[in-house]
Amino acid sequence: MLTHEAFPGERQNLIAERLATHGRVLAGDLAQEFNVSEHSIRRDLAALAEAGICKRVYGGAISVAPVRGGDHAQADRKSSLGLAAAALIKSGQHIFIDGGTTNASIASAIDHNLAVSITTNSPAIALEMQKLPLADVILLGGRLHKATGSTVGLTAIQQLSNFNFDLCFLGACAIDAVKGVTAFDMDDAEFKRTVVSRSGQIVVAATNEKLSSIAHYQVASCEELGVLVVEKDAPAERLGPIQAKVSNIVVAS
Repeated sequence: MLTHEAFPGERQNLIAERLATHGRVLAGDLAQEFNVSEHSIRRDLAALAEAGICKRVYGGAISVAPVRGGDHAQADRKSSLGLAAAALIKSGQHIFIDGGTTNASIASAIDHNLAVSITTNSPAIALEMQKLPLADVILLGGRLHKATGSTVGLTAIQQLSNFNFDLCFLGACAIDAVKGVTAFDMDDAEFKRTVVSRSGQIVVAATNEKLSSIAHYQVASCEELGVLVVEKDAPAERLGPIQAKVSNIVVAS
C-alpha cells in the first residue's frame, strides 16, 4: 500500500493505470488504497481530467479512452451489446436510435428482414440504416453536436414533436440506481429527455464503465427504462443496485 507520503504525480500515474484497465475509478476506494484523503484524490482526478485522461463523475471518474485491450476488444464488447439490443426490435415498429458508438453497433445488428421505421439524430447511423432493404429511415436536422456527431438543439427537439416511437435506444453517458441515466452535455441531455417523452419503451445498452456512474445532467430515472442491456461480465457490485430499479435486464452473450 502506498503511504500518504507518495508523490501526487506517482499517484496520478497509478490512477491513470486503473482508468486504462477498468474504465472507472472511485475516489473512496483510491483514498483507502493510497492511504490519503478523498480531497487529495479529487485533486488528482481534477488534474487527470484537465489532461484529458478522464471525466469527473459523482464519486470518481471514468476514462475517456477505450478500456485497455485495444480497439478490437472494445468493438467486440459493443458488438455483443448491439446484437442483444437489436433482438428486441419487431417488424412494424417505429424506433428511435440515439447517437453514440454503442447505438451504432445496435444499428449494425438490425435484422435485414425487418420492415421498420427508423428515426435517428446521427448521420452515421442513418447511412448505416440505408443498407436495410425494408427500412424507412428518417434523419433529424439541426445543429450537429461535435462530441457525439449527432444533431441536438431546438430544431431537432421541435421535429420530435411529430413522432411517437414504439422503442427508443437511448444513449447514456452514465447510469446510477439513484440518479438514473445522465449525460455530460446540457443540450444533449435536453434532447434525450424529449426523446424519452415521445417513446413507449426505453432501452439503454451500457458498457461496464458506465454502470453506477453519474454524469452532470439528468436524463431519465431507472424506473423509466424498459430494458437495460449489459455485458456478460458486468460487475455485480455496480449492477446490483441498478437491477433493483430496472424492470428488465438483458445480459449480452
